[in-house]
Amino acid sequence: MRLAHTVGWITVLSLLATLTAYAEFLPDAETVDRGRALYHGLTALEGPVHVGATRLPSSTGACANCHGVRGQGGSETGVQVPGVSWHQLAQANTHRSAYRSGQHILQAIRGAEGQGGKKLAPPMPMFALTESEGHALLAYLQVVGTEADQAQGIFHDHIKFGVVLPLQGAWRSRGERIHAGLRERFAEMNRAGGVYGRRLELVVEDAGTNSHGVVQAVDRLVQQHQVFALVGSFLPELPAASLQTIKRYGIPLVATLGVPLRDTKERTLTYLLPSIERQVQQLVRELKGRCDMDKGLHVLHAPVPGLAEAIQGAMANTGGQAEVMVQVVLNPAGALDALRRTTSRTVVALTQKETVEVIRTQIQKKTSPTCLATLAIFSGLPPSALNDRSSTTGRASEVVGLPMSSVSVPSGSTIEGEGLWTFLADLSARTLAEALSRTGRLVDYEGFDRALNSMQKFEPVNGLPVSFTPQQRHGLAVAHIWRGVAHEYRH
Repeated sequence: MRLAHTVGWITVLSLLATLTAYAEFLPDAETVDRGRALYHGLTALEGPVHVGATRLPSSTGACANCHGVRGQGGSETGVQVPGVSWHQLAQANTHRSAYRSGQHILQAIRGAEGQGGKKLAPPMPMFALTESEGHALLAYLQVVGTEADQAQGIFHDHIKFGVVLPLQGAWRSRGERIHAGLRERFAEMNRAGGVYGRRLELVVEDAGTNSHGVVQAVDRLVQQHQVFALVGSFLPELPAASLQTIKRYGIPLVATLGVPLRDTKERTLTYLLPSIERQVQQLVRELKGRCDMDKGLHVLHAPVPGLAEAIQGAMANTGGQAEVMVQVVLNPAGALDALRRTTSRTVVALTQKETVEVIRTQIQKKTSPTCLATLAIFSGLPPSALNDRSSTTGRASEVVGLPMSSVSVPSGSTIEGEGLWTFLADLSARTLAEALSRTGRLVDYEGFDRALNSMQKFEPVNGLPVSFTPQQRHGLAVAHIWRGVAHEYRH
């Protein structure tokens, strides 16, 4: 009965074209939420969808695909798509008459008479809406594009975020340090008034010790806690099931921590640190002109699933002509055997730290190979970078790729220590706050995505720029330490 009264008021106030007076008679929140899910395609329609005589899958019927996430309209395949906010539908203009009532709007959607007595022309689909679906869509059209229509997790006085962290097992300490960094930065921002007067709240979920635990944690944050976004989660690799969840709900994972194997192209997923693929790609480019690659490049790597494919992907994008040999080594003895057999004068070592140390020592003793390259995430920093020259004889050159500049890290040693994760968590929180600030008071996922991608060389910490684009989904740039025969160079 309440809904019937509401529809009656829709009819009256459509004629009056007065949105503010109508606000007192909005349907209940549950109906609005269902309409929002239908509009954005999060809930499938019960009936078929047609464009002309062509039947389409119900999953193609998301209104937001053409009319915009805030009902603002736009252009679709060269056709101007009108806005569908209640204010726009209830007012006439020089191009169209006003809709007479909510029922008139539903008639048009279902393929009957629309504005001016005409049916809506293709490519506008016709929908076989049920009565409850129609009521829910009308309810949502009354708030779409207004401050009452905020994204999930956005409230009048606070915004809810989530984080997935390892709080048990081998990486427990890392998870606790990330949590501490996020918690402290959120508390400081809240003391300063939050973002547009909204305080930032953080919900923590344990990742467990396997991918199933991660899937459950992400599901709880998205569906049960209904967070706006995940920030600073330690997810080197996101399980496929979790990726499906965030894509379905449009939940962004912001400045995610950990180092993934491959670059991601997912719009909703950003990392703070560059992938191994990107680091290897930049490392090989750095080698050109510094090391002798005429006899090819010999890559030794640890037996990590997917690592060989990431290396091959990086090599394919370097544009080089040098022959590349990729070989797995299980231990230091295997690495020494590979060095004895290689004809390459440049070796890339992506192995455990102790194996890299053995390779480094051996290369310093021999006349060939003459150049060693590695990544700090595998090997740590070379002795020279830690002011330890006890193992440096000056025979060979070395290039070490860093996932970020070491200049702005609180102290040189923390690049290898657990304290680095607290620092990175703080960067993640600062990055999130900047993106929210650029989004504005009205927060939706489309606007937040634009704001995040507008961050070009934003410095959450002086001297440490963060950049995102639709193509680059990691914020920090790869840096290098090059140690030549007589000198060292960082950039």
